[in-house]
Amino acid sequence: MGGSSQGATRAEQNWNTWLSPPRSTPEPDVSSIPQDAATIPNSAAPQALTVCIYVNKQASLGPYLDRKKVQQLPEHFGPERPSTVLQQAVQACIDCALQQKAVFSLIKPGYGGEMVPVSASFEGKQHLLSLLAVNSIGYVLRFLKKLCRSLLCDNLFSNQPFQQYSAAPGTPEVYENRRMEAASVRQ
Repeated sequence: MGGSSQGATRAEQNWNTWLSPPRSTPEPDVSSIPQDAATIPNSAAPQALTVCIYVNKQASLGPYLDRKKVQQLPEHFGPERPSTVLQQAVQACIDCALQQKAVFSLIKPGYGGEMVPVSASFEGKQHLLSLLAVNSIGYVLRFLKKLCRSLLCDNLFSNQPFQQYSAAPGTPEVYENRRMEAASVRQ
């Protein structure tokens, strides 16, 4: 019995060592990662890389997404781990769909490794799809670019904030005056 408890202690020590690397572990080289796309924590202990994806609510949405639903999305997803942001952005596309089945069919599932789920409701059922949990900002950006291309809304997401459209000067009165002028021209 003494040997098995010693083995468990050794296993626990190995597990704890794996969870908490020694402070002498060198930090990964992040010099090639664009700073605008990642938040690099400035601490002695290595931490997870994060990404922030911005939503362009003025994007041309194509035939798949509902503009009213897109307008209700947050300004950005993150900063979070890349896999979390990917899951949130893809789920947002499904949730904003005019027909969830059509959007769901455009998403390419991941295989192997850790997975994160996205879901859609159609034909009276809940459908699940698994995306590969990733730790690469580049993968997230490429995946979302391909998805947006499939959705025919190329500029829906970016790793840079979007300049929201505003009439200069951006007062509600100016907007209303321009809207009324446009309506009178049509008559």
